[in-house]
Amino acid sequence: SGELYITHPLEVAIILTEMRLDQQAIAAAILHDVVEDTKTTLQEINEGFGPIVSELVDGLTKLGKINFTSKHERLAENFRKMVVAMARDLRVILIKLADRLHNMRTLGCLPPEKAKRIAQETLDIYAPLANRLGVYGIKSELEDLCLRYLKHEVYQNLREKVAVKKAQRQAFIAEVRELIEGELKKYGFSNAQIQGRPKHFYSIYKKMVERQLDFEDVHDLFAFRILVDSIKDCYEALGIVHAMWKPMPGRFKDYIAMPKANMYQSLHTTVIRPNGETAEIQIRTHEMNAVCEFGVAAHWNYKERRSISDPANKQDLEKFSWLRQIVQWQSELKDPNEFMEALKVDLFDEEIFVFTPKGDVISLPKNSSALDFAFAVHTGIGLKTVGAKVNGRIAPLKKGLKSGDIIEILTSPQQRPTKDWLAYVVTTKARSKIRANLRSDERITSKKMGIEILTRELTDRGLDFEKMLKTGEMEKLQKAARESNLDDLYIAIGYGKADAAEMIEKCFPDRKLPSAPAQDEGQKSAKTASPANVKAGGSNHPSGILVSGIENVLVNFARCYSPLPGEDVVGFVTRGKGVSVHRSNCSRALDYDPQRRIAVSWSEGGNTGTHTAAVRVVTRDKQGVLADITSAIASINVNIVSAEVHVNQDMLGMHDFVLALGNAKQLSAVIDKLENI
Repeated sequence: SGELYITHPLEVAIILTEMRLDQQAIAAAILHDVVEDTKTTLQEINEGFGPIVSELVDGLTKLGKINFTSKHERLAENFRKMVVAMARDLRVILIKLADRLHNMRTLGCLPPEKAKRIAQETLDIYAPLANRLGVYGIKSELEDLCLRYLKHEVYQNLREKVAVKKAQRQAFIAEVRELIEGELKKYGFSNAQIQGRPKHFYSIYKKMVERQLDFEDVHDLFAFRILVDSIKDCYEALGIVHAMWKPMPGRFKDYIAMPKANMYQSLHTTVIRPNGETAEIQIRTHEMNAVCEFGVAAHWNYKERRSISDPANKQDLEKFSWLRQIVQWQSELKDPNEFMEALKVDLFDEEIFVFTPKGDVISLPKNSSALDFAFAVHTGIGLKTVGAKVNGRIAPLKKGLKSGDIIEILTSPQQRPTKDWLAYVVTTKARSKIRANLRSDERITSKKMGIEILTRELTDRGLDFEKMLKTGEMEKLQKAARESNLDDLYIAIGYGKADAAEMIEKCFPDRKLPSAPAQDEGQKSAKTASPANVKAGGSNHPSGILVSGIENVLVNFARCYSPLPGEDVVGFVTRGKGVSVHRSNCSRALDYDPQRRIAVSWSEGGNTGTHTAAVRVVTRDKQGVLADITSAIASINVNIVSAEVHVNQDMLGMHDFVLALGNAKQLSAVIDKLENI
């Protein structure tokens, strides 16, 4: 922006004072960029400000001296470092959230593409993190700012429509407040506070998208809050409100009896007034409101430094079991992309509460299955699960759960996880444990397959597998494949990472096949498309993909989410089919063994042809809407390859298009146009 550099750390420190954090956190906020951007060392900070401030600054300093293969990997490893530091001292993440909030407030100074990238990262990671920590003030502002940069026209449109209703809104809020206040006073609530506020732009936008509503059809644009002195008063006030106005069925939630994972407590109800207007009402104590506003900052005690092993600190960490789980599984996930995807899942804000047969409450992400529940109880139970009873009835493992369900898991000592299980689970713990188990089984299978392939290739050349093991000649092949031991050699051959025939020819050139059939170029390139020895192969059509920086390797694009030029991509070596290319955020990419990953990227100026992308547009069943959609697509000079349109039983128009596109930017332009209809 042209302002002095000190402006940013001071603004971050001011945000922390509003959160009522201590002097060490504020000192660290002012110093948080010093090590990264100047020649100052952590040792100097330790000497000048003490070990606690030094540790906080270290937790906030990015990894600068390590060479990463991509920006995505650098981002993932910086998050990993921050997560570990966060477990030692939660002030690290509170400072980071304040840092990101001020970054978002000043995002207008950056080029649009960079601003969008930062806004998307904020929406994916930082806003859910603020929600998980219960810092709702920061979460709401971050989401609104993200909407402003990611969906600018939608944001401006909402802003204008909300502004038009300002006078009407203020009158409605004043009227409802007065009615609730008067009724509560009748029953002796002299100290109750009633607050009314309009909902945030992102909250309105989310509701419009999820329920497929126009702005005019969103009625509960306001939220009212009743603050009372005790938990008993909360339930009494709820009874008074329900006596005044009829509650909407299915819209009552009791987060006092069952608090959210971030310690949020409140009663939520939506009522219908005589004129048909709805009002969302939250009822909580003053203490609960402080936790809602400041989240973990209201709970964490910083009067004395405590190590993570300190019993008092452990007690506090129990309140954040999700954080303990993240710290546990982050060490198991070596792959940066897998770590980032898992982090997004674990930070997802919606959750359900289910029960064990003994009445213990287990909180799980929304859409969790009975299999997720099994792994949440214990890894050993999850791995041996054969079935489940939901509310006393036998249910399939993929059965989706809802709040209040009672689940009993059925196990068998003979059971083994299968790859299908990965499609049934949403929690990181379940996914990582299943994949680890499958990887172990796959290594055994690949080793067996590798030995069979190697034995066959050796026999064809007049060599004996067992004899070569005894004489030590097998070690020549091991060294040629650059593997640390023979087991890894067999596994590499079984995986398709190493070519047994090529290694034998290299190590024993005098041993030829009796009459080796000629290989066509396509087969040859498929064999050589491995991380160990990628060669420019014989693909007859340039894919536009560089495999480890080399063009024309045999590649195939995954059909699950066909990647477009410009999107982040990831490659995996497949058996006999070269390199399979996925979008980096494709859920199916996580099902591959990380050992098969290979660096891929789009070549500069390559691939000028077209790619297809499937786009679904869901609309109301309105006359002329199809014409509006096709006109919007045509206005960007994009060709529609195929279209299928129908109206479903909910009277929603389902428009499925296959579009011919040049790159990811063109797809973004299409989506922006469509969202403005």
